[in-house]
Amino acid sequence: MYKQLEQCISSAIGSGALKPGDKLPTEDELADAFGISRPVTRQAYSSLVAENLIVRERGRGSFVKARNYGSLASNILSFSQETILQGHVPTTRVLSFERGPLPEQVAEGRCPAGGDWFYLERTRYSDGVPAVYLETWIPAEFDKLADIDFNEHSLYASFLELYGVVPTEAHRSVWAENADARDAELLAIEEGTALAILKSYVRDQNGRLIEVSIERYPGSNLRFDFEVHV
Repeated sequence: MYKQLEQCISSAIGSGALKPGDKLPTEDELADAFGISRPVTRQAYSSLVAENLIVRERGRGSFVKARNYGSLASNILSFSQETILQGHVPTTRVLSFERGPLPEQVAEGRCPAGGDWFYLERTRYSDGVPAVYLETWIPAEFDKLADIDFNEHSLYASFLELYGVVPTEAHRSVWAENADARDAELLAIEEGTALAILKSYVRDQNGRLIEVSIERYPGSNLRFDFEVHV
C-alpha cells in the first residue's frame, strides 16, 4: 500500500503538480484522506525522504525538495528520482544479483578490494527506452538486501527501510568510452557509440562505504545539472 502512495506523490512531483517548497499534508491528514493507517503514510514519506524527493523539517512538516538533479548534482539522487524529477517514468531490469569479492579494478585504491560484496547488475529505462547500464557493488553486511526484488524496489529506499541508512556523500569520477558489444546490446545503441561513464563511491551518514557503482550512459541521452558555490 505504501508504494502506491509513494508513487502517487512522486508522480505529482514529476508532473509539477507539487512544486519545490510545497508543504505536504501531515501523516495523519494523509491517513484520514485515503483511509489508510498512519504507519503506511510514515513508510511512504520515509521512502520519499530516502529518494531525496522530500525533506522533513522538525516542527514545520514535510516539503517537496528543491530540484537539483543530474548525475553530478550536489545531492545524491537515485536514477528513479532523477527520472521522476524530469517528468519521465523509470523502470528497471535486473540482469544479475550475486555475491563475491570487489574487483581490484573497481576498488582502485579508494577502498579494500576482495571481501564479501553483493554485485547488482541492471539496465534502467526512462519511458521504456534504455537510459543507463549500471553495475553496483554493496557490502554483504547488508544481507537483508538479498531478499529485495530490485526490478520493483529502490536500493536507497531499501537501505533506509531496512537499516536506517541514508547516502550522504560521494566521490564521483566521469570519463568517456566507446560502447562495446555488450553495452550496445543492453542500451540498444550501435557498438562504438560514445558513452559517458560515471563511477561513484557512496557513504552513509556515519561515513561508512555503502555502495560502489559504475554507470554507462549513451552520450546522446546524458545531461548534467549542478550548482557551484564560491
